[in-house]
Amino acid sequence: MDKKPVIIPEEIHLFKVDVIKTNINAEAFNKTKSHSLSVAHKMMHNLKDERVKLELAFSFTDENKAELLHFQLDFHFKIEKLEKFYKLNEQELPVFSGMFIATLLGICLSTARGIIFEKCNNNGIPNVLIPVVSPQKMLKKPN
Repeated sequence: MDKKPVIIPEEIHLFKVDVIKTNINAEAFNKTKSHSLSVAHKMMHNLKDERVKLELAFSFTDENKAELLHFQLDFHFKIEKLEKFYKLNEQELPVFSGMFIATLLGICLSTARGIIFEKCNNNGIPNVLIPVVSPQKMLKKPN
């Protein structure tokens, strides 16, 4: 990707969100003074159909690393002109633009924030908010 491809929001279509897994232990969450949040993501693609799926998993744990809340969400996108956002490597596998992935990740995180807020609120846990984070920093490999 010599030149950065231009991302046109109208060419990104989020057409489906699947809530794959929800595990809410409201009693334990409300009793715990501090919580830690871990987020994992995985990307899948279908180049021919110009589709991308991002899977996000959110895990809230207590100070003893016991899981209190867990959410797994799949986000399905149709991307017009997907070929602009990747190059094939020597093994003929696509290597996607970091900015493109960060854009999709940002959309997913914002959407997940609302879903998790609502699910927690409906289960007696008010104001659970996923922090605003940089998708670009999430994509960097840990040191």
